[in-house]
Amino acid sequence: MIIFVRAILAVILLFIIMFIFYSKSGRFTFAKHLIIGTLILLLIGVIAFYEISGTKQSKLNRELLDAFNQNKTLVCKEHEVTSADFTFVGGTKVFTQKKAGQSIISIEDCEVK
Repeated sequence: MIIFVRAILAVILLFIIMFIFYSKSGRFTFAKHLIIGTLILLLIGVIAFYEISGTKQSKLNRELLDAFNQNKTLVCKEHEVTSADFTFVGGTKVFTQKKAGQSIISIEDCEVK
């Protein structure tokens, strides 16, 4: 995810450099300057919003996982998840049941009881 954001920021930087280069050569009118500048600012705003929301979700997931590791009970939809009955799978961010039922519950559906 970080690589994706860095790639987009690199593209934005490239657009800004091209914008400055072409604006000095006189190829753009004021209206085009305004449109391109607005689009660049809008793209930067979307990336900032994406990063902030990702950071909030990551923090919430960390708090839930900490509570799970401290043997606290999590309520996930209609299930109560405890470390005695479930295992956390980090790659997919889900809880899997240790017994034969094999329930799979996403961490995003949980809250601390």
